[in-house]
Amino acid sequence: MFKGLLPLLTGQPIPADKIDEAVSDLQASIRSLEDKFLQDKPFIAGREVSLADLVAIVELMQPLGVGFDPFKDRPKLSSWRDRVVAALGKELFDEANEKMLKSVENSSNLDVKSPTTQRLAISLKKAYM
Repeated sequence: MFKGLLPLLTGQPIPADKIDEAVSDLQASIRSLEDKFLQDKPFIAGREVSLADLVAIVELMQPLGVGFDPFKDRPKLSSWRDRVVAALGKELFDEANEKMLKSVENSSNLDVKSPTTQRLAISLKKAYM
């Protein structure tokens, strides 16, 4: 969001300290996921894929849409993702993530002058800038 959507909607770059803070928060969340939830289990809730895995993988796939790879240099997390993909099936997983992974590309179709988009931009400025 900080690298893609926010600058597009607000017309302003996001301050570097805000980006650093967001990345730091994401890294802390990933450490918690690995250490507290995955531990040495194949999936978050145990031996089988569950809703918990699906919710977590959706959240972790989003940064990929703006070029940040949360799986980079994280073999435990990458292995878990691979198990989730295998459990769901690669075709279904890819289809579910296709639009999000192309979000920067698709943002050129966004009408930044529409009233709804303008209201969203104002809210995002208040929250993040």
